[in-house]
Amino acid sequence: MVGQNSLVGKTVGNYRIVEELGHGGMGVVYKARDIELDRLVALKVLPSHLSQEETFIKRFVREARACAGLNHPNIVTIYRVGTHEGLYYIAMEYVEGETLFSIIHKGGKLGVRTALEIIRQAADALAAAHAQNIVHRDIKPHNIMINSAGRVKIMDFGLARAHLGETKLTASNALLGTPHYMAPEQFMSAAVDARADLYSLGVTLFEMLTGKLPFTGDTPGLLMKQVVTQRPPTLRELDPSVSPRLSLLVTKMMAKTHLLQLVLDLG
Repeated sequence: MVGQNSLVGKTVGNYRIVEELGHGGMGVVYKARDIELDRLVALKVLPSHLSQEETFIKRFVREARACAGLNHPNIVTIYRVGTHEGLYYIAMEYVEGETLFSIIHKGGKLGVRTALEIIRQAADALAAAHAQNIVHRDIKPHNIMINSAGRVKIMDFGLARAHLGETKLTASNALLGTPHYMAPEQFMSAAVDARADLYSLGVTLFEMLTGKLPFTGDTPGLLMKQVVTQRPPTLRELDPSVSPRLSLLVTKMMAKTHLLQLVLDLG
């Protein structure tokens, strides 16, 4: 099996690894060159502990193939799902640009018009996916790329769906997903639908407009309690100059009105 710690310079399937772009709980993303088509791709290689779970692999392949059928200008295109010497990988469109996370943390809060344009494009992408019954489940600034032309590209479509439906814990008992952006029902091991993406998009818009997160619990348990039970602050509570309509929009995106029925169902 190829070691994941030394893939730069190696060939995985038809892809020559150029450099590492980033890594997280769901694997390492590399910049690579497709040898056959002579084009750059982003290659996501899954971590070994996930590659050992047969149930995960079956769902992962099925969902990734379904997401490969998505064709939208604001969604990163998936080219191929494959294996090489025991490694599972996804080859996808390489986007020249930077993540929304990087933009926020370099410059703080964004202007209203800029933030709303980013959200508009992201929402268009999510609507297209939801129309095909595909839920992202891990919307956050880290998974939203802005290319050099200002176009939004949502990454990792369907990858979170492939594992969050099975369990909310990894082999090391860490939450899958990023807790600050997760919808309340994701903490409750409940069925997740398109509303979870809308909630996460609302948190992202809140952060873009304020430079802050709505909930900032010091521990995972405290953060989970806040997300599930507490009302997030409104934009106008933080800044009275914010338009009432804009404040209401963000509040509605993060609304918990459907949770009462969810709790009843779980009971």
